[in-house]
This record gives sequence, structure tokens and C-alpha cells, in this order.
Amino acid sequence: MTKNTFFFLLATGVILRIFFSFQIPEFAGNDELAHLRYAQHIAAEKKPPNLNNYPKEDPAGNEYFQPPLYYLLLAPLIAISSNPSNQLHLARIVSIIIWSLGFYFAIKLISIIKLREPHGTVALAFLALLPTYIANSATVNNDTLTISLTLLTLFYIAELLNKKLTPAKIFGLSALTSLTILSKITGLILLPAVIWLIYYKLKRYPKQVITHTLIFIASIVLLTNWWFLYNFLTYQNFLGPITASTATFTNVPFDIYKLYLIARGTFFTFWASYGPANQIRLPMYIYLLLLLPTVLSILGFFLLLYKDFRKRIKFPIQSKYIYTFLIVLFANIFLLLIFNLRWHQPLGRYLYPSLFEVALFWSIGLNTFLPKTIQKHMSKLVITMMLILNLLGAVAIINYYKL
Repeated sequence: MTKNTFFFLLATGVILRIFFSFQIPEFAGNDELAHLRYAQHIAAEKKPPNLNNYPKEDPAGNEYFQPPLYYLLLAPLIAISSNPSNQLHLARIVSIIIWSLGFYFAIKLISIIKLREPHGTVALAFLALLPTYIANSATVNNDTLTISLTLLTLFYIAELLNKKLTPAKIFGLSALTSLTILSKITGLILLPAVIWLIYYKLKRYPKQVITHTLIFIASIVLLTNWWFLYNFLTYQNFLGPITASTATFTNVPFDIYKLYLIARGTFFTFWASYGPANQIRLPMYIYLLLLLPTVLSILGFFLLLYKDFRKRIKFPIQSKYIYTFLIVLFANIFLLLIFNLRWHQPLGRYLYPSLFEVALFWSIGLNTFLPKTIQKHMSKLVITMMLILNLLGAVAIINYYKL
């Protein structure tokens, strides 16, 4: 990847986020008012909000069940102003800064795993230009911090795959993983990846695998238990008042149809959707066009994985990284399914903590079906596609809020 490509994606990603942060009306992001209220409560009370103390506050869509790290970070910053509008725009700027840090760690991760082109550029294009992610990281929510912390932790895991593993480094991984969990419960997807790292590095020493794994898990419990204990003592639920945010969604019985609804809703909202309820979308034919490369990428990836397993072809990156990324992605998909099987709320942004892996596998899989004449232009085609999607998204938002 050239420096020009890197700076183009970084600059374009920042510019588009600034544009959408001003184009999206105030409090029109996903549960944006509730996210800001959480930070306001911490700024005022110096502790997480207790929903029991606000019986008259409409709980629909609130975020009081969320772990507190993002709001602890935001609280002293928004305290600069008492005007909610100013607080909102300041928080939106913070979101863009946090996204920029995650983008930097993605660059570092690509460097460590020595990812071949065009896959590195395509992965960064997803992180910089994916329409829903742009809107999400240009508004107030805890997803952006979770994603950036996940990228930082993945970078550290990839680095340790090439270094000696010590108890001190295990504690470092515990701290990063705990911070991610304390920003959003999705951070749990990092647990199996770290355990895999421990096994990979110490598999010749079974006792050390067990002791290092116990050290890691014990450290996680030590660093995060206060939050789960607070929830249990306050709400009699270790996850807090989660039903306050999900109870308004239709409870669809579990069957093939529900799986279809989950897949459809996740697909649409992963690529391009806007508004508090993701009701602003692109024309249907756009999603149908996106479905073809997505299906091909899945088929191509597993075909390439099979050929690599049979020693017929060499995978674009080393197997130790592939296994790590697969573990993170499958853990993320598992959590998404668990959430949707109980509460029907299929949102593509729930896959964003593993967005790097999704983008990487999408690129590698699709590349297997492309002619060589097109393969060398793949990164340019993806960037162009993303820019067109963002243009259509901007038009959709402008038209919707004009009504």
C-alpha cells in the first residue's frame, strides 16, 4: 500500500464523517439522545445512572444497561458546556477522533501480518468508507470506542504471535480486553482469541497453557467484576436493564423465517442504513447488487480455505493469523445470533467489532473469482463502490429530512 492510498483513505474517512456529523440532524443517530444522557448523568452524579431513580423517564431505546467506559471518557469533555446541542457536537467530534485511532491500529495490524495487496487496501476501505460505519462513527454511541479497542487488542495479539509470551504480557492483554468489555459487552469476542494465542504459543507446555489461561481469565474477572456486581445489586441482572432497550422489538418465534429476518436485517444495516431505527435506506436494487459479491466472497473464502487445508494453494496470510481472525469473527457472529434469537433486533453494526476480519475475508474470497485483469484493480473498484454508496446515502438522508 502506498502512502498516498493510506492518506487518501484517512482523509476521505475523516471528511465524510465530518460531513455526516453535520448532515445528520441532532439526536438522529442510533439512540443518540440516550447515549448522551448516560454521559450527562455521569458528569452530574459522578457515577453510572440508576434507571430505578427515573421512573418517569421513557426507557424505550435507552442505553443505561451499557458498560460505562465510553461515558466515563465522554463525561468530563461534555462538561465544558451545559448546552445539550454543544455537548452533542463535541461528542460527535470525539467519535471521529476515536475512529481515527482505530484506523491507525488497523494500519499497524496490516503491517504485522504482512497482508498482500489488494486485501490491505480493501480492509482499510471498509473501515474508512463503509456507509453505516461512517454514520455510526460520526454520531454519539459506544460502538466506535469498542471497535477501536478491539483493533488495538487484535494488533497486540498479532504482535504476540511472533514474540515470547510472558505473564506480564498476559496482564496487558487482560487490561485491553477488560477495557473493551467495559466499553461494550461485545468485547467478550476477544476472550477466545486470547485463549487461542496462549494455546498456540505454549502448546508444548500443557501446564503453562492452563496457568496462563487461568491468569488471563482471573485478571479479566478482577478488572470487570465490579461492573457486573453493580448491575446485579442494582437491577438483579448481571447485564443490567437490557430489556429496557429491547422490549419494544417484536418477539418473533425461532424458526427458519426468523433466521431469514436476522440475515436480511443484518445485511441491509451492515452496508448502508441511517436514522434512529435504521429506517433510511438505499434503493432495494443497490442491496441486491451488493448481495452478489457478498455471496461470492463467502463461497470463495471457504473454497480457498479448503484448498489451503489440502495444500493445493497457499493462503494470502499465515495460518496463525487466519485462525485468530476466524475465532474473533465466529465469536462475534455467535453473540449476534444469541442476541437476536432472544430479542429480534438484527443490526449490522453488531458485526463491526470484527469489521477488519469481515473486510479481509470479503476481499480474499471475492478475489478468487475475479479475473487477473480485474484483480489488480480490485482496491480501486471497492473504493469507488464505497464512494458511490456514500453519495447515495447522503442523498437519501437529505431527501428524508426534507419531508
